[in-house]
Amino acid sequence: MIPFVGNRRRGWLLAAGVAVLALGQCGGAFAMFTDSTTAGPGSFQTGTLPIPAGLAVSNGGCSGSPTQTNVASSWTGSSALDASGNYLVAGYSVLRSPSSSGPYSSAGTVTGSPPSTTYTDTSPSGAAAPLAFVASGSGSNALSIDTSTYATATVNLGGAVGKEPNALQVTPDGTKLIAAEGAAHQVQIISTTTGAVESTVAIPTVNGTASTPVAVAVSPDGSTAWIVDAANDLVYPLRLATATLGGAITVGAQGDPSAAVVTPNGVQVFVADYGSHQVSAIDTSTDAVTTIAVGGTTGIPIALAVTPNSAHVYVADEGNSQIDDITTSSDTVSATIKVPSLTDSDGYVPNGGDPNILAVTPNGAKVYVASFGDGLGGSVEDITTSNDAVATTFALPPGGVLGPAAPNALALTPNGCQLYVNDYDNNKVDLIDVSTDTLAASTTAVGQTGDPTGMAVTPNGAAVYVANFYDPSVSVIATSSYTVTRTVGMAGGSAPYAIAVAPSTYYYEVAGTHGGWTSGPSSPAVYTLGWNVGGWQ
Repeated sequence: MIPFVGNRRRGWLLAAGVAVLALGQCGGAFAMFTDSTTAGPGSFQTGTLPIPAGLAVSNGGCSGSPTQTNVASSWTGSSALDASGNYLVAGYSVLRSPSSSGPYSSAGTVTGSPPSTTYTDTSPSGAAAPLAFVASGSGSNALSIDTSTYATATVNLGGAVGKEPNALQVTPDGTKLIAAEGAAHQVQIISTTTGAVESTVAIPTVNGTASTPVAVAVSPDGSTAWIVDAANDLVYPLRLATATLGGAITVGAQGDPSAAVVTPNGVQVFVADYGSHQVSAIDTSTDAVTTIAVGGTTGIPIALAVTPNSAHVYVADEGNSQIDDITTSSDTVSATIKVPSLTDSDGYVPNGGDPNILAVTPNGAKVYVASFGDGLGGSVEDITTSNDAVATTFALPPGGVLGPAAPNALALTPNGCQLYVNDYDNNKVDLIDVSTDTLAASTTAVGQTGDPTGMAVTPNGAAVYVANFYDPSVSVIATSSYTVTRTVGMAGGSAPYAIAVAPSTYYYEVAGTHGGWTSGPSSPAVYTLGWNVGGWQ
């Protein structure tokens, strides 16, 4: 084949055995070939196979295995026919690369008459093993863990991150780690490749009150990190490309925990105003704030999660043990769902709760809630988002430490098929199969976790990382066997709270095929595995 200069990277001219389009009956387009693998009389002409268009990629679920992390793709097919009335495009080749610039390799092919225009890439590979970043509540160092070799390295921070599991966030492209360092009144931007601090941004003192940046939410396009200053009830947009801080945005009174989330369409930032019985909705284009009342005068919003279509934000109200559904188009509470106690009355965090007790599945069909249980035995609720009703209540098994279960953290695998539940009081992790809504009969013991607990899943869905505050260590649970396969000690004995795992990004293209010929590739589409857009932050 002869390279076709007109294509941007890999197009090919189809010559000496290529297609030529001719008008058939009723003006229909037909193609004729000269090689023996195609139908129709020969004509030594030149032409090109149509380049597919409209490529889109999405979460492919876990077809075949609950531990698989799949990517589904779809595109617009060609209806052109050859001289014998057969489809000119006999198949499609789906191409994948961990880099936008390639090289691309085949992820799979489809055929048929007409050929299929959908394909599911099962457990894509090729991306570098990501790093898991673990921050401590009692030291100024973070630790990076290579998720392939478990090798560790120190990340030198300028200040302690503090006891917040949402104080670390990774950008969608996986290149930067954002650390909110409350005690040092600053935010640091860190390279996920080298672990080096790229920029340090001071969060201002306001009217004599030093700032306490405790929570981070990153926009889906990776341009902005939204920083919650709990001491002054402010939110700052931090432009990551230039490491510059935007103007302060006033929200309601914060507390411990502080929770914030950006909608997947990037249009709004929602902040749980723990001390003001409300949620603040920030318009990202104007910084205008709309306040939404939660639970009346007794409402205590402690956690947020948003559906993938950005249409609904779910709020955990600790004060009333309920979940409020905020419709984002009107910024109003459209439904309230009662759940068992969300109150942390054991005093592990005075006047606080847990910001990681909500999890939305990637398809947006379910919201899971960890009900701490108020010392009486906790549970997990599965809420169906289509009708805002509790579909299943999982009574977690008691443990051998304090007995009654006390779930205070949730972690969904990227495929949305497994939900891991930390039982703080009994130092164990329970497992729920999302597709069948069943609770595993066994549990997995981990180290002594903290309150709140940081948990994160690797992009390929192979492992769950759990912060064991009191050990101090990180437990690595293999999702295939539901067992702890590695325990990683924290350097210097620092107690871990927050965990963030860099995502894996894959780029896809699709090309039409006929016999030994291939069209040029489509425009690329990108899918990020493992970035927790819409989940608790």
